[in-house]
Amino acid sequence: MDEFARVAEGLEAAWAAGTDDERKRLGPRLDSALVGAAGLDGGAAVLARRARLADLLAEIDGCRDRAAGHLRGILDSQVRLLDAGHPDLVFSRAALAGADPGGKGVEVLEGLLGEIGARHAVGAYVRLRLGQAYDRGGDVHTARRVLRRAVPDAVRVAGADHPYTLGLRFALIDVYERDTVRYAGLHRGALRAFRSLVGAQRQYHRAIESLERLHGSGAPVVLVNLERLADLYERMGTLGAATAQYEYALQWHEFRHGADAPQTRAARDTLARVYLRGRHPERAVPLYAAGGEEEAGDALDDLAEAHLAAGDDAAAHDVYERLLVLLAARDGADAPETVRYMAEVGEAFDEAGRPARAVVWHERVVESLTRAEPRDERALAVAQEHLAAARAGLAQSGT
Repeated sequence: MDEFARVAEGLEAAWAAGTDDERKRLGPRLDSALVGAAGLDGGAAVLARRARLADLLAEIDGCRDRAAGHLRGILDSQVRLLDAGHPDLVFSRAALAGADPGGKGVEVLEGLLGEIGARHAVGAYVRLRLGQAYDRGGDVHTARRVLRRAVPDAVRVAGADHPYTLGLRFALIDVYERDTVRYAGLHRGALRAFRSLVGAQRQYHRAIESLERLHGSGAPVVLVNLERLADLYERMGTLGAATAQYEYALQWHEFRHGADAPQTRAARDTLARVYLRGRHPERAVPLYAAGGEEEAGDALDDLAEAHLAAGDDAAAHDVYERLLVLLAARDGADAPETVRYMAEVGEAFDEAGRPARAVVWHERVVESLTRAEPRDERALAVAQEHLAAARAGLAQSGT
């Protein structure tokens, strides 16, 4: 029994601090712990802990049926030991109603809520599962109402940092974020969509504050939600706030994982993209440059775009040259993919109003297509037209 308590405590702690991906990987361990504990005779305390683990298992995609099976066995034992209104028994009944695919979860949960009201912290848990059951059933309006009203009650009864309160906040965020998509597609839905985004933003801020108190600033689960909040700000068009959140997340990724870690590179690339969108290419350039040659491909192309947007066409030209060397080594100097790339670079310089650079790249395209066997006359004619237009632009510019 002591061993089970130790394992369960570790799993619960890992779940609380874990990101979505980390939680999914806990599925087999949760199931294994539940199977191993099925024969323990530890009384109500062990049954309650098993129910909590089964409840976590039910939140993982594809594990709900397995979790429901565990919960039925736990409930059979709890019914013989506990009074009908005991919080542990209420929890297990609510967990099973939330996990059971039978479709009667709403009825069971409404009944439970009628029995206990909001007197105990477990009432917040019942309302969480009730809101989610309505949401899964397609009644988004009721789900939103249940969850929104439950959050302040959970803060008052269980506390702002309680797992039930956090669960309610994230369930409400899910509803709000899907509301934004749904309303945005409706006639006169823009205001409702914006209000839903604002609602999600408020819940994110409160949830992140709790997660920082529980796990510390820069913890993985905190960073994931900081980046989700930043993405939300970006979708709202509030680029200043989004940029600040992405910058903060990148600093923590660099501190925790190092400059070359995959998480740091992803955060750096995201921030660079936001800088470009916010018309600050001069800030994006050093971020792309920090990636190194191992991030060639798209990263080099992004770096060149940043240089070009910043007005440094010579630096952009040099980066495009580096990528051309990689492509030519991989596909061949006159391969269709390489020629297409050179044409795209020429067009990028055309669009940026740099005809001198555009001429260089269009000339290369014409030379490659002229050498090709068999020759693609149509593609060659198009390339010659682009080259003529670039030369005309160069002549007009007088440079």
